Order: sequence, then structure tokens, then C-alpha cells
Amino acid sequence: MEYRATPRCRVCSNCRKPRVRAARPVSKRLTLRQNQLVDLVIQGKLNKEIAFHLHLSEGTIKTYLSAIFEKLGVNNRTELAVWALTRRENAA
Repeated sequence: MEYRATPRCRVCSNCRKPRVRAARPVSKRLTLRQNQLVDLVIQGKLNKEIAFHLHLSEGTIKTYLSAIFEKLGVNNRTELAVWALTRRENAA
């Protein structure tokens, strides 16, 4: 099957339609390393301090934080800390 754009249109009609991805259930279960990071964020540590403590680079810390934010649906460190503290209170 050949897809071609018409002279008036630069993109063929099939290419214009976005592909629909099946929604994957997101696991809110954090890994051990992610939990370590959350604990340090709760303590108010900076990325540089977390990196030093965990023997990682600051870039790696930023990557971990982005993954945690996306996984939990939070937007920043404050929301992350509130999420973690409320979960722990409920678990206790």
C-alpha cells in the first residue's frame, strides 16, 4: 500500500492522523532507589547533596526525579514531599 501526498497537501491523509496508543496502567510503586531519593527530598536536600549522598551525578538525580514526578503525577518537589508524607501517615 503506497501513501502519497497530493500536490496541494504536503502530508498524506494517513500520516496526519495521530496514532492512538493503548493506555498503560502506571504503577505507583517506586523502586528502592526512587524511595531513597524521595526520602532525601523530604529532608530538604538539594540535587547536589542527593547526588553526593547516593554517589550519582546531578543529571542522574534530575532524571530520577522526572521519572518519579511522572509516575506519581506530581509537578514538583513540594508535591512529592506532601504525597510521600501523606502516604506514610496512612500506612502507619
